[in-house]
Amino acid sequence: MAHNDNDDDLPLTWPFRAAGTLLLFSMAWFCLGFASEDFGNHLSAFWDVFWGLIIASAALIVGGAAFNVYRERARHA
Repeated sequence: MAHNDNDDDLPLTWPFRAAGTLLLFSMAWFCLGFASEDFGNHLSAFWDVFWGLIIASAALIVGGAAFNVYRERARHA
């Protein structure tokens, strides 16, 4: 693949990488919450943080896809 100095026509990938990172954090938080329950401790706002991370990652995926579609259509217009 030839290297092109003008990468304006490539899709943005950072929203999807950020969403993947948030999903990893949500899974770690989920496991940490149930592991702490085994020791008798309770994480404050356990479900709120978990679902907040899931929703934020979904928003990044949808927003990144919509923005990439918009850029692609604008580039072809």
